[in-house]
Amino acid sequence: MKIRRSGNFGLAESDGHLYSFSIGGRGKGWEPSSIQLSGGGSYLRRRMTVGGVDIIPMGDNNMLPDHVAELLDHFYAGEGIMGKIAGLQWGDGPRLYEDAVDEATNRFYRRWLVDEDIQGELEAWDWQSVLHRCLVDLTHMQGFFVKFIRNRGPRLGLPGRLVRLEHIPYQKCRLVYPPDDADTPREVVVGDFPYPDPAKMHRYPVFDSRHPFRHAVSVKYYNIYSFCKDWISTPRYLGAFKWLELAGGLADILISYNKNASAISLHIESPQSYWDRAEERIKEICAKTGEPYSPKMLEEFKDAAMEKFASQVAGEENVGKYMHTTKFWDVEAGAFNGWTVQPLDKKIKDYVDAQIAISNKADAAATSGFGLDPVLSNLIIENKLSSGSEKLYSLKVYNASETAIPDMVLCRPVQEYLQANHPDRRLKAGLYRPVVEAEANVSPDARMKENI
Repeated sequence: MKIRRSGNFGLAESDGHLYSFSIGGRGKGWEPSSIQLSGGGSYLRRRMTVGGVDIIPMGDNNMLPDHVAELLDHFYAGEGIMGKIAGLQWGDGPRLYEDAVDEATNRFYRRWLVDEDIQGELEAWDWQSVLHRCLVDLTHMQGFFVKFIRNRGPRLGLPGRLVRLEHIPYQKCRLVYPPDDADTPREVVVGDFPYPDPAKMHRYPVFDSRHPFRHAVSVKYYNIYSFCKDWISTPRYLGAFKWLELAGGLADILISYNKNASAISLHIESPQSYWDRAEERIKEICAKTGEPYSPKMLEEFKDAAMEKFASQVAGEENVGKYMHTTKFWDVEAGAFNGWTVQPLDKKIKDYVDAQIAISNKADAAATSGFGLDPVLSNLIIENKLSSGSEKLYSLKVYNASETAIPDMVLCRPVQEYLQANHPDRRLKAGLYRPVVEAEANVSPDARMKENI
């Protein structure tokens, strides 16, 4: 039996038959017995014991990152949209700058600069790759984890210095539940979650920017605050999860439908006289062989006969074929008698049109949840193509409203690194995005078509 499921709805294929089912339970599903409520109703304020460590679970069953990955893997445009968001955020990548004020207009702006020494220091631990990996986690989960590694100088009484930063994959980290005398988590545990090996779990103190050289190795969680979530942020498209499940399951449902369309579109009628004669033949064979006759023999014969008959009309490999049946005049009944195969009108066009409408709605709901205009996500909604001016306007609105906060959160670990190692400098890190102008405002020799 093959089962394809999307959320609480699914299809099961068995012996050429197609069944639909739904899971109507309203419970929470599997929930570890080690979860203890510590106040509040949100799972993000619960305590879960894993490998002897009390953690703050991610999701009701501590599998939110894996659930997000599964949803986006099954939604045809999921990772494409997330990649588009990351690309729009990234621009030309991180650069160093200083805050400055335009005296003529009294406006702040970033004065970008190149510092060879500090630039070389950052490139020694490949800061752009680290930030890009952090950006991918940030766009998916509204947060990311970074490991701070200090030199060995303080052990010998020498000055401390941060050597490098490392990105830790989001799904491998959990915040340790804070002690009773603390309001925020003080430790991060790293392991192969959601089912880590206790022997390979590592606990790290949370990095403190006020005392950056206190710990040899520390970890910090950076995030964009989610409403009513105290310690861990949730994806901004959390409310679109059901639409993502629906959009990701439509393809499997239609594939199953196409494979089984002929099998569930026909009604087969067999004459009783056929089975009466078959029963007589079975009884004759039993009389010759000395085997006692049993009604089960006729039932087994019926199953074999129907499977053979159905195999000729079921499945996509038989689409377009025809079947020949014969009828004879039954004198006693005064009517023709024989096998009949009647097609059932399932209104296929209505069904397909309904699925397309659902798919369009799911696409729109998903992109709305991601916070990205469909114009920028390259999704074609209801066969509508966007003009260049619409894309340019959407891009400018996006840059004006959706980039400042992620930029601030993403570059904060590098900012804290610079403050720790170079407290006398006013350097900051930020994402550099070139200004995109309409082609009409660009000189002819600098237009895109002239530089390809």
